[in-house]
Amino acid sequence: MSTSITPDTQSLIQELLAAMQSGSASGTGQSTGTQNSQEEAKLAEVFQELMALLKQGNQEGSTNSGSDTASPAVSSASGSSASATPAAGSTSPTTPASSDASSPAAATSGTSSTSAGDGPNTTTITNTSNHDEKIGQFLNGGSTTQPTAEIDLKPGQTGTLKYENGQGGYDAEADSSGNFQSTASRLEFYADAKGVNNDDVSYIDGRNASIKVSDGNGKTAGDSQSIANDAPSNVITKDAGGRATVTGWYDGSTQDMKDGGAYMESKLGTGNAYIHPDDDRNATSSNPMTMAQDTSQHYTADFGDA
Repeated sequence: MSTSITPDTQSLIQELLAAMQSGSASGTGQSTGTQNSQEEAKLAEVFQELMALLKQGNQEGSTNSGSDTASPAVSSASGSSASATPAAGSTSPTTPASSDASSPAAATSGTSSTSAGDGPNTTTITNTSNHDEKIGQFLNGGSTTQPTAEIDLKPGQTGTLKYENGQGGYDAEADSSGNFQSTASRLEFYADAKGVNNDDVSYIDGRNASIKVSDGNGKTAGDSQSIANDAPSNVITKDAGGRATVTGWYDGSTQDMKDGGAYMESKLGTGNAYIHPDDDRNATSSNPMTMAQDTSQHYTADFGDA
């Protein structure tokens, strides 16, 4: 930055030069000590006045709005420049755009587990079939086509359905179109007010999936067999995606129901799942209610091919 010389400064410089010249000239003669002292005092006075003027000029230059030197007043207390704050409606170039990678929803994509429903009782389900599965939870007294909670599982993927104490119902798999049919296999559950559960597997209405469930404490129900391929043609129906359902006994009012019930009983027996409505009247070895009055509140299940 250049500094202009004021008239006062120029006058002092001239006095200083004159005094220096006078001192130089007197130094060659026979000057007395008094004369030297006066000249030195005069030089000192002129020098101090000159320095004061130069200092004042520098201070005025530093507060000049046209100065090239940035003022520290533009910085915030945190040390960041005030110019780094974007104007309203603008986007700061230093702020990265939001990324899906930081989203919780994106973090749970791919093969991560899914969860639906509420409550302290849980059924963790693994898709052991070779196709995608939509598993819905249906509560007693509610819709049989619109689940209260549901999870979508790819082959090998695991998800969890939850329910409250005092709630009962069943879990079932949708057909290949995503619709829930009344002829589906059922994983039935009920938890009393204290969380004591009654779980069982039912194929009474039909079998569109094999279901096996465990309480983690040695009790199991259902099966993991695939039996549809060997079933008589009159007890097999297929949906739009070619997935098979074995006709259930239901009330035994048609020959297909009777044949379907007889076929499942021949393959699975009656001890692990309901095939007929009154199977819970059977003796202990062939009674499907092996998981009744279960103090466990956490179950694992597999939904596989029919």
